[in-house]
Amino acid sequence: MNQILQKVEDPLAQFINRLIEEKGLNDLESEILEQVKKDLYARLERLINAAVIAHLPSEKIEYFEKLIERSDQGEIQSFAQRNIPNLNEIVASEMLQFRNTYLNLQ
Repeated sequence: MNQILQKVEDPLAQFINRLIEEKGLNDLESEILEQVKKDLYARLERLINAAVIAHLPSEKIEYFEKLIERSDQGEIQSFAQRNIPNLNEIVASEMLQFRNTYLNLQ
C-alpha cells in the first residue's frame, strides 16, 4: 500500500494526502501516519465500490464483485466506466461526502 499512497498518478492517494494535510495530521509519527493513510484509503475505496455497485445494472453486479476480489484496479475502472455513464460524477460525489465527514464539515 505504501507504493500506492506515494504514486503521484494515483488520484485516491493524492486525495487522502490532502485530507491528512487538511486535518493537520502530517506531524504524526511516520508509522502511524502510514497506517492512517492505509485505513482512509481502504475506507474510501469501499465507499466508492459500494456506490458503483449501487449504480450498476443488476446483471453486472456479480462480475463486478469478482473483479473487486481480484483487486485488478485497471479492469475495475474500465468495467465501471463502460457500464456507468456518470461514473465520474458518482465517484466525485462519494469523495466529497467522505471529505466532509472526515473533516466534520457537515
